[in-house]
Amino acid sequence: MEARLSQKEKELVAVGASVAAGCIPCTMYHLEEVRTAGAKTDEISHAVEAALCVKGSARAIMETTAYDALGSPKEEYPSCCVGPTDRMKELVSIAAAVAVSCPTNFQKHVAAGRSVGVRDEEIQLVVGIAKMIRSKAAEKVDEAARQVATPQSTAPQACCDSTVRPPESQAAAASCCGNSSDRPDERTACAPSKRACC
Repeated sequence: MEARLSQKEKELVAVGASVAAGCIPCTMYHLEEVRTAGAKTDEISHAVEAALCVKGSARAIMETTAYDALGSPKEEYPSCCVGPTDRMKELVSIAAAVAVSCPTNFQKHVAAGRSVGVRDEEIQLVVGIAKMIRSKAAEKVDEAARQVATPQSTAPQACCDSTVRPPESQAAAASCCGNSSDRPDERTACAPSKRACC
């Protein structure tokens, strides 16, 4: 069975993944797109909150792991990802877990998603969206690192501007999140647009 998420749902997922990945240009782009897709402010806020919850949980997991391994256990932090859930919250949380590369949260939210009717096909679609955004966030860091390694100018450059992108990624900038696939199952939340998101 093919995954069916509305454009609004895909964009809510993309907002969550962008926030969790820490990609400011991706976040700003998808905030605009989710509004265009008809999401209300409270729906967008819930997606942002779910993503930040997962990001905070991933941090707490790693803090506990590292300090336990050092023999200096830290006190446990209460989980914010508790309480009632729904399909959209779990789709966003799954994407956020992928964006922050947290298998513990991924498994937790896949199980919670399935309990509220999220199908595996939808999970795979959400994973694809999150992986694309995570890779774009990593490209931004790589780009910044290259500028530090070979400083050419101290003037700030426009984010996502094809003139500051390395040649190998200019084609990726042609559409949102670098997705130029003609296959529907490989498309992310973004439809090709006149400007690149991230």
